[in-house]
Amino acid sequence: MGLNRGSMSYARFFVRGDLPKKHQERFMEGIRLRVFRELDPAEEIEQRAGWCVCDTPFDLDLTYDKVFANNYLNLGLRIDTWRIPRSLFKAAFGQAEREILAQSGEQKLSRSRKKELEAVLKSRLRRKVIPSMRAFDLSWSLEEGVVRFFSNAPKVQEQMAELFEKSFDLELVADGVYLGAEHAAVDAATLERMPKLSPLEL
Repeated sequence: MGLNRGSMSYARFFVRGDLPKKHQERFMEGIRLRVFRELDPAEEIEQRAGWCVCDTPFDLDLTYDKVFANNYLNLGLRIDTWRIPRSLFKAAFGQAEREILAQSGEQKLSRSRKKELEAVLKSRLRRKVIPSMRAFDLSWSLEEGVVRFFSNAPKVQEQMAELFEKSFDLELVADGVYLGAEHAAVDAATLERMPKLSPLEL
């Protein structure tokens, strides 16, 4: 689901704050600092998110011509997650536990020993599986101050918003009736009345 595949399913956000001077250079700095980095089996983290080229999640070479198109900034959000099959982990843990107990002569492992064993096995099994990858497109109309993000999943939207604000030092606010009216330059008196309105049942 994305920008270049004809999909119209997206969430809209408004950008609060003014574009800085030489915004392309500033934004490229922020993007490159948070470009996606592949997961390392030796690390303890389960998931990592970062920027990639729009509609091309394996392309991490983010250059001006791949990011900016006329008055739009286009990016991909890539999220990789370790997903070790439960049956595989359970079998590996059971075998390792039996071997340890046979060597030590103990009846059962303590909770702390089990946690240590889990960590060791996860690191070992990550080298045998490929992380699950998801990618979502983002298009920011710099002139309108509107971001269109091609995912309606709340958790993914939260990850995107957090990464966006860190990258560009601008606030990102989800669309709503009031914000839409505010962005459309509705007069102050009308905006003041809007929070007091009640929905009409038809």
